[in-house]
Amino acid sequence: MPEASTRHRAERAVVIGGGVAGLVAAVELAQRGAEVALLEGAAQLGGRARTHHVGGFSFNQGAHALYVGGAFHAALKRFAIAIHGKPPATNGTSMALYRGKLGVLPRSLASLARSGLLSVGDKLTFVRIQSFIKDGERPSGSFAAWLDGERLSPALRATIEAFARLSTYGNAPADMSAAATLDQMRMAMQGVIYVDGGWSALIDGLATRARSTGVEIRTGASVVSIETGHSGVRVKLTDGDAIGASTVLLAVSPNEAYKLLPVASLQQAVEQAIPARANVLDLGLERLPENAVTRVQGIDRALYLSLHSDAAKLTPDGGALIHIARYLAPDEKPEADAIAELEALADVALPGWRALERQRQRLIGMPVSHGVPRWNARRPGVRLSDASGVFIAGDWVGDSGMISDAAAASGAEAAKAMLAHSTAMVRAA
Repeated sequence: MPEASTRHRAERAVVIGGGVAGLVAAVELAQRGAEVALLEGAAQLGGRARTHHVGGFSFNQGAHALYVGGAFHAALKRFAIAIHGKPPATNGTSMALYRGKLGVLPRSLASLARSGLLSVGDKLTFVRIQSFIKDGERPSGSFAAWLDGERLSPALRATIEAFARLSTYGNAPADMSAAATLDQMRMAMQGVIYVDGGWSALIDGLATRARSTGVEIRTGASVVSIETGHSGVRVKLTDGDAIGASTVLLAVSPNEAYKLLPVASLQQAVEQAIPARANVLDLGLERLPENAVTRVQGIDRALYLSLHSDAAKLTPDGGALIHIARYLAPDEKPEADAIAELEALADVALPGWRALERQRQRLIGMPVSHGVPRWNARRPGVRLSDASGVFIAGDWVGDSGMISDAAAASGAEAAKAMLAHSTAMVRAA
């Protein structure tokens, strides 16, 4: 059922999409005096930040980490939304999976010294590259081209690419901007938080904040089309309702945005967007198996395994929640044995896990991000040049950050642009 009535009314600002970008924008708009309606087509808010609660386990849509140096964390702080959770536990050893064998993953100087993955020369180069990243260098071109210029050994190159996948959730080194990738790796070095109860806790906090500032939130409110004109923008819904507004924000995917408003700028955004996708298997276990390896990073294979319940409250007492994923390349199609591949990694890292399984979640070809930062094409800005009064936000919009941080940053930027547009309309009237 909708969270508020669907009566006809005119709004200064309509936000379409109740994910991170839409909620951040709605709060920013309302806090600055705008009258805001937020429309979400699904029954629940959150988009890909929703959490599925079953049997005492809290399943995010794959592994979610809140970057403490990112725009989303900053927005939550700015809105005084409590963040309950902790950074990942540092005790225990992170492992690298290379050529089918587990070895110590070189994350710190101590683990680098113990790792047999790299030669002595590679270890020295690894330290140099880490310093290069920490110093804030932003090379031009693609991430793959930058790695080509470094002339690394196969093992070291694969290791650097693995850390890039871990930080960006993407597997497109030939397409992704080197500068943006290193920015994201640098931010990851500042730390992350695993959130108690899953990311729905953050969405609930944003929704509460939005309502307290006067935002009208309507779930189950699917939009059919958007019409622009000299007097403003008209939003039509599937139930026959229509809302007039001075500004509208499309906080949805590029394909959804283009479907609602088929203009040239959005067609170009669809054509240029390179999504990041993953196959995901999340396991809710009665307990962690003995001799379990709780963190595995694939080196020559784009795999990942991590225990998040050691830092966040995500399970019943004594339980364990394990995230396993394969990062898909841009044109890679999930194989028929996608889940078997992830289960095989669990067999290596978590001996005896099958007898302890209580819940699971499978997501094949899951969208992680709708648009990674490309080296040869900028993501679109929040303003549409060919649709007056209509703005866009999401993880595929703007020059700042990736994944949820790109969503939050573009949501905040779009809100400011919408307010400026409304002010200009009033002055011109």
